[in-house]
Amino acid sequence: YTYPRLDVEVSKKLIHLLKSPFVVHPGTGRVCVPIDAKKVDRFDPLGVPTVTELLGEIDSWDSANRKEEDPEQRIQDYEKTSLKPYVEYFKSFVAGLLKDDTGVKRERDDGDGMEF
Repeated sequence: YTYPRLDVEVSKKLIHLLKSPFVVHPGTGRVCVPIDAKKVDRFDPLGVPTVTELLGEIDSWDSANRKEEDPEQRIQDYEKTSLKPYVEYFKSFVAGLLKDDTGVKRERDDGDGMEF
């Protein structure tokens, strides 16, 4: 198959339209992850993590790093898993959007406004 495939059921049923980053697929347990469109040819949809795998990764990390954690330097659970690169990519994508939006907002704020 060539991705993306179009599926009639996916296109018309509301439950299928609620796919946001990091949502868990109810049937497979796979996590919906954001991907870099420039690297889509290297993306393996079956290689994304499942909830069960993520929980196992967190448990393994915690077992290997049992020392007392400083509450101020606590590592987020996603940082202990294979989900980390996807979260980092998403954060950089959102930061880029915010940066672009800041420029637009400044242009609006610097304008003369509406005069009647």
